[in-house]
Amino acid sequence: MNFVKALEYLLPAVDAVHARWTTDRDVLFAKHNAHAESPRVTCTKGCGACCHFPLIPATAGEAFVLLARLLADGQSLEELHGKFSPYARRYLEAARQSGSLPLTDDQQRRFLKEKLPCPLFVSTPEDGPMAGHCGVFEIRPLICDFFHNLESPELCLLKKPHGSFTDVMERGHDALDEIRIAERRIFGRSALGHLPLLLAALMTDAGMKTFLTTANPDLGEENSQDIADFGLYLELISCLGYQWSDGEWTSLAKAQSEVI
Repeated sequence: MNFVKALEYLLPAVDAVHARWTTDRDVLFAKHNAHAESPRVTCTKGCGACCHFPLIPATAGEAFVLLARLLADGQSLEELHGKFSPYARRYLEAARQSGSLPLTDDQQRRFLKEKLPCPLFVSTPEDGPMAGHCGVFEIRPLICDFFHNLESPELCLLKKPHGSFTDVMERGHDALDEIRIAERRIFGRSALGHLPLLLAALMTDAGMKTFLTTANPDLGEENSQDIADFGLYLELISCLGYQWSDGEWTSLAKAQSEVI
């Protein structure tokens, strides 16, 4: 499949999911805020804590659509590559030194010491160590819209568990699943991974070719879809020069156990 055809298939599917999500989000928050005793969202403009997280879950298709929109908005591939390539090098070098990508909660908290904000984050350090704003706020991925905090913002800075409005989070994850279903229908597989790494990979010739290559997993085989999905992420990361190690398999198993 080529770039234009992939965008023709994927863009309306992603936009439709976002439109449904936005409507449902507003209704859910209105119901939540209608009760005076309900806790309020403590996320405020200028807080960039989650923009520094070492795992910002997005699909490869979301990253592809975001990249296409950035290019259509006039940003050159060279300019974008200049932002994301250094980030990916620093990120993956830190992962090599630690023996694994930051997959588990504990690994992610330790990785915060690298102080690597998403390349799309516009920092205003004069307002605080993690202050700033999203440079693509209007077209940000789903996770950046439905992730929120109902407790102290300090918990976000330390990437510790905190309260969230369950109905909103569940609806957001359902919307993310809808995008993954659409991607599987179009490409046969759907990678879920760290947004900046996905974007960095898609800016390479090998990464874009990998993403546009359709697959046909044998759905009669156990876990074949999961294997195809995860295989795509491994291929994209390898396009950045990173090789998956035994440590990652151990970390992945632990990370999966943490969310079950």
